[in-house]
Amino acid sequence: MSAFIDKLVFPAPTPTYGKDAFKKHLCFIPWNEAVSPDRVDDERYAEGIPCVWLPAPRAAGVILFCHGNAEDLGMCFPFVRHMRDQFKMNVLAVEYPGYGLLHGVSPSSEAGLKEVALTAFRFILDELKVAYEQIILFGRSVGSGPTVYLASRFPVGGLILVAAFASVREAAKSLIGNFVAHVLEERFPNIALIGNVSCPTLFIHGEKDSLVPPSHSVALFKNCRARKLLITPPGMEHNTNLFTDAQYLAVPAINFFGLPGYQQETPPQMPSRFFEDGRQAFLMRKAARRKQRGEPATDSSPWFYLCGCPTSRVRRDGDGLQPIDRPQCEWDSDRQGIPEDQAITGSELAARKNAALDAAAEQKVPGLDGLAGWRDDGPADGWRDAQDFREEEIHAKPPVAVK
Repeated sequence: MSAFIDKLVFPAPTPTYGKDAFKKHLCFIPWNEAVSPDRVDDERYAEGIPCVWLPAPRAAGVILFCHGNAEDLGMCFPFVRHMRDQFKMNVLAVEYPGYGLLHGVSPSSEAGLKEVALTAFRFILDELKVAYEQIILFGRSVGSGPTVYLASRFPVGGLILVAAFASVREAAKSLIGNFVAHVLEERFPNIALIGNVSCPTLFIHGEKDSLVPPSHSVALFKNCRARKLLITPPGMEHNTNLFTDAQYLAVPAINFFGLPGYQQETPPQMPSRFFEDGRQAFLMRKAARRKQRGEPATDSSPWFYLCGCPTSRVRRDGDGLQPIDRPQCEWDSDRQGIPEDQAITGSELAARKNAALDAAAEQKVPGLDGLAGWRDDGPADGWRDAQDFREEEIHAKPPVAVK
């Protein structure tokens, strides 16, 4: 029942952009292990969270934008670009689960929207090194839910709410009636959280909004205990372009927050690696986490040991032997970057090979009855530890077979 209601509350549109859209601005931030422990090691989410990054010259602050319902990053891109140009601030717009490039990857839900918003917020703090007071949260329509949630928990620099609702249940009353609305499980109780917001808050709600009545923003405004301002343009509807009239958003925001605010010679910059394919970075992070936890990085299947490939080679460097860095077997991508002290030597490989053969014999695997001759029970004359090879032996010519 809850999943069905989520589909009604979050009607994600057909994706309007792809990976090649606005390449200079489309980036992918990784899932945070503290926020999304179940997604960090899941390959379905390997590419990360799609975001739009719009930098402004010398701007120290960042606006974290959470878009409205029934739209994705492709549809709101012209708006956030215009907002960057008007406010002279950096803008990071985050995508929701089930929307845009995350369509079909994860269903939309209240928890999912909070999750990506919190991940993007922590990314701004930890990766871009932006201070709390230099972050302005901007939520439009359903985006007011995750932004009020963040503003009630962190001392941010400001909050902008456009066409916000008191709660999803309260918004549903004007659409489907009081009786049906009471059956709905509550989502985004903004009216209960707004009292915990301590930053300057700007409320904007059109008087002609027929989807979410302006009384919702009035109620939020009355319960907000921070410095606040309420704007109710008479000709503005729920989906009106806020930049068609400067009095809707531009003038109130610039005057209320004193935009563009603080500037600096070294503004926050998005590292180039976040504009690249996130899957390779995902595999590297996964291998690093396995190493930190001390987990084996090899395939647990016993047939791995029948490969017969040494895991490392050496070369003579002066008086000592130094390992040669080379790619591992193609099917063993998790072994990339494993230190030499964790590599499997020839003697260890022989022992594991015998164990695998014994396991196959016990299980009576069809077609593998004649593998007993493959055992390495005696001295490894023909199979030496990889560390025992010498350069002259590696390059020695093979013996000529006598016919």
